[in-house]
Amino acid sequence: MKLERIAQDLVHCAPLPDWVDHQPYPSEIPDTETSCIANGTCRLLNDIQVNLCSPEQAWHCRTAQRVLTREGAERVAHFVAEFDPGYQRIEIHFVRVIRGGERIEHAKLEAFQLLRRETNLERLMFDGRLTASLLIPDVRIGDVVEAGVTVYGSAPVLGGRYAAWVTFDGLNPWFEARHRLVRPRTRGIFVKEYNDPPKCTVAATSETEDFRWLIVGQQRREAEALTPPWLMLYPTLQFSEFENWNDVARLLASFYESAVLPDELVAEVDRLAGAHQDPAERAVEWLRFVQRELRYFAFSLGEGGLTPRKLDTVWTTRFGDCKDAATLYAAGARRLGLDACAALVSTTHGFALSEVISSSDVFNHCIVRLHLNEISYWLDPTMAVQSGTLQNVFQPHAGWALALRPEIADLERMGGDEPLHILHREDEVTFGPKRNSPAILRRRIDWSFWAADSVRNLIANEGTSGYSQATLKEMQALWPGIVETSPIEVRDDRATNNITLELSYEIPDCWKPNSDGSRLDFTIASGLSRELQLLPAVPRESAIHLGRPRKLTSYLRLNMPRSWQGDGWLRRFEASCVRYADRFSIDGRIVTDSRELTIDAWKLPAEETEEYNNVARNLQEDVLIIWARERLGKIRPWIGVKGRLLGGIGYVWYAVWAAWLLVVVLKILLASR
Repeated sequence: MKLERIAQDLVHCAPLPDWVDHQPYPSEIPDTETSCIANGTCRLLNDIQVNLCSPEQAWHCRTAQRVLTREGAERVAHFVAEFDPGYQRIEIHFVRVIRGGERIEHAKLEAFQLLRRETNLERLMFDGRLTASLLIPDVRIGDVVEAGVTVYGSAPVLGGRYAAWVTFDGLNPWFEARHRLVRPRTRGIFVKEYNDPPKCTVAATSETEDFRWLIVGQQRREAEALTPPWLMLYPTLQFSEFENWNDVARLLASFYESAVLPDELVAEVDRLAGAHQDPAERAVEWLRFVQRELRYFAFSLGEGGLTPRKLDTVWTTRFGDCKDAATLYAAGARRLGLDACAALVSTTHGFALSEVISSSDVFNHCIVRLHLNEISYWLDPTMAVQSGTLQNVFQPHAGWALALRPEIADLERMGGDEPLHILHREDEVTFGPKRNSPAILRRRIDWSFWAADSVRNLIANEGTSGYSQATLKEMQALWPGIVETSPIEVRDDRATNNITLELSYEIPDCWKPNSDGSRLDFTIASGLSRELQLLPAVPRESAIHLGRPRKLTSYLRLNMPRSWQGDGWLRRFEASCVRYADRFSIDGRIVTDSRELTIDAWKLPAEETEEYNNVARNLQEDVLIIWARERLGKIRPWIGVKGRLLGGIGYVWYAVWAAWLLVVVLKILLASR
């Protein structure tokens, strides 16, 4: 359908509906109110009103913003209203500039452009949403720009049920934020409050109830780095017309239970069944088949992104989104004699789902629940091809899931809480006897679980030579002259989902003089420093997001040109669920350094920020520097101290030695008096 025809049918300029209630708002605010000022504008009013009393759900929005700067004028002068033409229509009531006592109206249908922006197209998502756009002329500093629009309609698959969230945004607050919900008394709407939203006022008649919330002068809450995405930080209201999770499962399950596979796909499934008798093998081989053959592209038009396409369309086009892939996998798995169904999850709020009221709008992704031998496996057919057996294939999602079966009564907890050992790196460096002797570096890296899948797919896309070149470039930042001495060796154990890389290098001029030329240094890093981000040393409100629990280890062996001396160390740094250990030792010509980082949980309490930063700081001081000197053309230890961690034992020894020397000098001076 052409955009011009859509504009005629679905976009109108119209008077305010009778049910909308506009109350005055302050156009001037106290100078002390600065939270609502940003980007050259003052956000005066955000007024949302929802009407559930008509056959067609209506959502009305009224905004008012004062222009403070030229940049603010550029931002406010662009009015946009977005809708889904598959089931929504919009009415634009006014777009006006208030300048002194004058009101200049710009809401004329011929002035609008209808755009198909597809802002998520680069993420391979096409939803068909349209944007009514108007560039308001002659907007000046001091003007107030008001806009009012109503969107009608709701996703057909919901059968008219209402589900929504209202957040009084503390990151970008309005001076005055209002929310209104009008419902017939015959409709039961469940409401849950989070983070102390404003008190509700209710006006009731024999047929309707009118709920209103108002917040004035909300203070801005600054964003904090590493905030867990599932935390609800601002005053929030959740509305839902679903009584329980079974309500949601029964409504959606039928759309995902397709039993009709295309003939070509039936032949593939039967071939796989003949090649693999074990149910676990069938499950994981079928997963790899779908991941390999179905490319990801989300094509959601007219149904709100809640239901899959027909399987023959999915298979003919060989592309699909998460709903398509999950439905395809479940249908093939059932033909293989497996107990599988689609399951809804949230990639951002998975851990919070058990705390919200039952609703269809808390999910943003669809995967598969496979039940075998009384164990639930949570598989994602949209991922790049995964390796491993069913027992160790990586299951990427955590938190809670809703399996789409009519009999399902509640959410089910997924795994993902145990730390997985994803990386082990071993470096062996052999030094020659002289300063200009090149060092030989042999490196072995073992990747497991999701890290193995990522590296395997990277090599598949870039080739081993591309991977080698990228690795060499990274190492040249530390050793500019380093060269690769043999091709990379790749050992891929797909059954255990482990991939091992072996690399060999030569480092000319490995010994570098320090800043004053008094000694020679060899520098090497363990590669773990990027795992934790250092946070500002200020009081914190939200927990610290650590990511998926994991373990990373490194081991370094230095074969020195002669016997090396000095003390080692064992240093440990801990918070409640983050541990980092560094062990350094010297045994004759062998110098070793081993490090281990273990993260036991997804998040860390905010009150442990100082302990977390202590771990992160020491982890980021990742450089080991070996001190040496040149004597008679040979490399020798530096004054008996052979190695140090940057900021560590070498400085301590040197400080003690200097203090002792100072004491001796003072004693001599005092004795001479």
